Amino acid sequence: MKKITLVYISFLLSSLIINGQEAVQNFGNLKVHTDGALGFHHDLINNGISDDNQGLIGFFSNNSILISGAFRPVFEDLEIMVTNNLYLEVGIRVTNNTNYILGNIITPRDQIDIYIDYINNAFYNGNEDFTKVDGYAGITNKSNFTFPIGDETRLRPLSLISETTISNAKSAYFFENPNSPSTFSLSFDTATHTDIITMISTKEFWDVDAATPAKVRLTWNPESEVNVLAEAVEDLRVVGWHTTNETWENLGISEYGGDFSNGYISSEAFTPDDYSVITLGGSLNKNNINLANYLITPNGDGTNDFLVIKEVALSPDNLLKIYNRWGRKVYEAEDYDNTFEGIANSGLLVNKDKILPSGLYFYIIELKDIDVLHQGYLYINE
Repeated sequence: MKKITLVYISFLLSSLIINGQEAVQNFGNLKVHTDGALGFHHDLINNGISDDNQGLIGFFSNNSILISGAFRPVFEDLEIMVTNNLYLEVGIRVTNNTNYILGNIITPRDQIDIYIDYINNAFYNGNEDFTKVDGYAGITNKSNFTFPIGDETRLRPLSLISETTISNAKSAYFFENPNSPSTFSLSFDTATHTDIITMISTKEFWDVDAATPAKVRLTWNPESEVNVLAEAVEDLRVVGWHTTNETWENLGISEYGGDFSNGYISSEAFTPDDYSVITLGGSLNKNNINLANYLITPNGDGTNDFLVIKEVALSPDNLLKIYNRWGRKVYEAEDYDNTFEGIANSGLLVNKDKILPSGLYFYIIELKDIDVLHQGYLYINE
């Protein structure tokens, strides 16, 4: 905490009563100069310029404080000691340190352009379950940052890690079921997922917006109940709802640690703006794969048109062979990618490059990366 010294301030302030609570209105040019300090014990209405502060500005109250107005104030050092939280109706920016002592910063989750923005080398300290951002926090010109976000009673940070500078990004945490979010116009069906994902969390999700590719690190605690998502921590994945494809996709895993009670996981690099929200999911592994018998109906109606063996995602190095009931090979593909639609590519010349007749076939799939060899049945119904 900075020592309060002689303050030199250039501004025009007025004091007024709004809804029974006293407020201070800046309608001039408010500036705290180097080594200066200014404390607010009431609401601040910023209808003037306040974007060149060089000292400490603090908000102190045994009740709540609201920052509103036409313009977004910029603070060098910010200190928060507000028993019933600091509310934002206009965004704020910080160029150096934010010291969380008491109370949350609360932003409206249905207005994502209102947030606290950490600029360039700005940082924070003191973030805990009851001293953090309940809503959206953002960054400007950073490559690595952990957002001090959560909800009313829990800190659930999200970290961005990029190889390049991220010009702008913001994030918020939601302890909500993504099937029925409170502040999004769409829902995110946890039964719709691709690749090797087996289950999606219905306990929580994060919103993260950035146009620059980055890895994301998420954490969990006992309330996350990640033990229902996977049989082992290493089978957890970061998953995202793809905005265009409208399905949950696997965002990979680059690092993980902890146990089912408390831990963390980092994704592979992806572009957050491609995904509406992200959360935790469970993944197939060698020990829980379920290679089965399959039905395909290659009639172009969008249902069962292709032979989809989702386990090939565990082993891009694979070999698929399909045989008719007489044991003649009708199809073969290395590095199979779920594109067989009933058309022969080997064996019977009369059927090559044509839809195979309806009937029972059997397949052999070799998943070389995980040392699995399996034979099953396939029924084609034109």
